[in-house]
Amino acid sequence: MAGAAAGPPSPLRSGPPAPPPVLEVDDLSVRFDTDDGVVRALDGVSLTIRSGETLGILGESGSGKTTLAFAILSLLPENAVVSGTVRFGETTVAGPEISGRAALRLPRRARRVLTAKLADIRWKGISMVFQGSMNAFNPVYTIERQIAEAFLLHTTLNRTEIHERVLETIRRAGLDPVVLRSYPHELSGGMKQRAVIAMALALRPRLVIADEPTTGLDVVIQARLIGELRELKRTALDSMIVISHDIGVVAQLADRVAVMYAGQILESGSVLEIYKSAANPYTKALIDSYPSLEGARHEVRGIPGAPPDPIAPSPGCPFAPRCGYAEAICRTTPPPSVEVEPGHWSACHFAREVRSGRRAASPAPEALAPVPPGRVAGPPILRGERLTKYFHLRGTFAGSLFGGAAAVPLVRAVDGIDIDLRAGEIFAVVGESGSGKTTLGKTLLRLLTPSGGTLAYRFPEASSPESPRIGAAGGGLTAVGDLRAGSRTFRAFRKDTQLIFQDPYDSLDPKMTVFDIVREPLLAYRMAADPDRVVTRVTEALAAVSLAPPQNFLDRYPHELSGGERQRVAAARALVLKPRILVADEPVSMLDVSLRIGFLNLLEKLRREFGMTILYVTHDIASARYLADRILVMYLGVGVESGPSQRILEEPLHPYTKALLQAVPVPTADWNPGRIEIVGEIGNAVDVPAGCRFARRCPYRQPKCAADPPPRQSSGWDHWYLCHFSPEELRSIRGSGEFSGSPASARPGP
Repeated sequence: MAGAAAGPPSPLRSGPPAPPPVLEVDDLSVRFDTDDGVVRALDGVSLTIRSGETLGILGESGSGKTTLAFAILSLLPENAVVSGTVRFGETTVAGPEISGRAALRLPRRARRVLTAKLADIRWKGISMVFQGSMNAFNPVYTIERQIAEAFLLHTTLNRTEIHERVLETIRRAGLDPVVLRSYPHELSGGMKQRAVIAMALALRPRLVIADEPTTGLDVVIQARLIGELRELKRTALDSMIVISHDIGVVAQLADRVAVMYAGQILESGSVLEIYKSAANPYTKALIDSYPSLEGARHEVRGIPGAPPDPIAPSPGCPFAPRCGYAEAICRTTPPPSVEVEPGHWSACHFAREVRSGRRAASPAPEALAPVPPGRVAGPPILRGERLTKYFHLRGTFAGSLFGGAAAVPLVRAVDGIDIDLRAGEIFAVVGESGSGKTTLGKTLLRLLTPSGGTLAYRFPEASSPESPRIGAAGGGLTAVGDLRAGSRTFRAFRKDTQLIFQDPYDSLDPKMTVFDIVREPLLAYRMAADPDRVVTRVTEALAAVSLAPPQNFLDRYPHELSGGERQRVAAARALVLKPRILVADEPVSMLDVSLRIGFLNLLEKLRREFGMTILYVTHDIASARYLADRILVMYLGVGVESGPSQRILEEPLHPYTKALLQAVPVPTADWNPGRIEIVGEIGNAVDVPAGCRFARRCPYRQPKCAADPPPRQSSGWDHWYLCHFSPEELRSIRGSGEFSGSPASARPGP
């Protein structure tokens, strides 16, 4: 912690007498020797975890959170140089003589003793929920085998006893024991994450480190997982460290918070005090960057700039170049550690002024204002009517022999969607994972050929595609759903419509430079004859996504970019053809909260400056509220509600929409979502009910919901929903928790 060495005691060690510590980190610094120089990953970090306590570690990517977790578990690579110590109880598990290359220089006997000691502490003393749930599993092992492995390696139990312990572990994590026979790829994201948690809890460790436990999960699964972690914290966990960039998640799980930046702890204290009266500009900036439904009445500000270079850090406060409170002293002198109240510390020259509000920050350049109420009056530019996309699953030989074609199951990924995108609007499609959002986006762009329905596009007046017009009723729209791939009209449509893929780590070729990645669409459409013009188009696209100066990025490779920069490169590749329609598929799900606002601002800028129509696919209904003009809520391949974003937020009519809104966390420690009023998992789109798709999970269902498809009902301009019950009945449900005259209908069924 900057300035902590000669200053007051560790900011996480203040307060009344407490139980003996489970974990002590004392002045821990970690350096990595690389070809480019020495990377300063951690710089003087000190903290204490006591029995029964949960510490939240908050910060952007690159702040040192995961490096700290790996140092605690002594999992640092060989090129690590460590100073300071980490003690687990009475055992030193990391320090200058037993970590990195220093451990390799130990005598053989001492190294064996150290390895045995660390092996005994891992899993039984400290376990970790790693960040990527899919990467934490061996894909060729069943879930039971992977959890049982911990018992085989660290206990003397026989196989029968191990099986009983595995069953107990999986139930404690909120999973049905049937998942034990499954392989990782057969589980949903939420189920995999809970299975990882079950594996971490298998040997009942004293300390569990959860690294980004909810990243990439939709809001319903995230809310359920937070609830399960809270219950485990009460019943099965001694102490826990929750590492996250999501301030809403940390607020719900932690007792105390340490805010990290550039390898240092800039602020620490109780979660209530930190969230209500932050005393560090960086903490305030993180909170102001969080788009929540509670904050929908005001604009959300991002954090300008980027974290400092860990190889060549600046001499003063590491946050000074991005800080709206900074003065000359901040750029030259490390900030002192100030105790603004008992147990609440902040490394800032103006900590007390920031906390009290006596010092005002200069305006942040990036701000995202809520979408004002109103209507998008532009004409439809892309329309899908009764649009379907089915996938055939591979049938068994017996099924094909005795059942014929009817025995081959269908995945009804998109099943009868009506949608129109209007010129110059941002249209959001929201729903849980598995609801069909991505498939709908790809089908609208003809990256997937529709199985049925009609798909039509309004070409620019200057073009004259050789394809039949739908007619006067279509308003000049041209049918593109059944076009032959490679035809002139199809190529014109494809050039006008582009996609930003969900994962910036998988969608960029690691062997291509940024210049080659962004230039590739120009080559595909034979627009690269003039090299000078190509360079101009590429640099213009990079500048449009705020990668400045563009020349600094042309020769870089994807691994040299941050997550936010990779996503902007993916956007530049989509923009280099100057499309009229852009589909952004979960573009911010992998980004830090501070980077999300910058990217959402980018989408708004593209709409405003280029008149672009944007389809924003997301599971985050809070960000959709800020960005979108209209929202479509999808569930198992169908649209269950659609309307203006403000109307959807203020008066959701479908029970599923209500549950999505209820599950969005609010960045305050005292937030309580109550009971999320849906049960079970979303299921799959193969065995869909004959009636309402949501009936199996709806707490208000009645017999007709499962038997009959729900009618489409209207509630004001452009606001409709699929349900058997009128708005008046649904409003009474929200008021009383049950249908009028039918008390039992509010209880979940089997």
